[in-house]
Amino acid sequence: MWNSVFREHQQVSPMCLGFLQWDQHSEEQWGLGWRERAICNKCTYKSSMFNMFKEIVNKSSGRKTANINRGLQVGLTQVSMGNAGLRKLLLSASIPAPSTKGMQKVSNKVCK
Repeated sequence: MWNSVFREHQQVSPMCLGFLQWDQHSEEQWGLGWRERAICNKCTYKSSMFNMFKEIVNKSSGRKTANINRGLQVGLTQVSMGNAGLRKLLLSASIPAPSTKGMQKVSNKVCK
């Protein structure tokens, strides 16, 4: 990802000497996965969004499931903890927890 961003930044702004950094204002959380983009601190360069997770190809239409979220739900079926308990655990560790609705949707797919 970084290599392609560096190359693209050099092509768009060849004379720019700025530093590339994460754009924290545009990051998106998708369960436990994140989507990020890089920006330059000197020019107006913004990269496209990159998934920081692997996606699972779905047979149905709509957004693809993040592999980390599916794996999390598979793991929850093996222990005596539900979605609410996991959310409490993550929030106690100051880790942004996925939404209850999103976790339940993935859980329903796993338990079919």
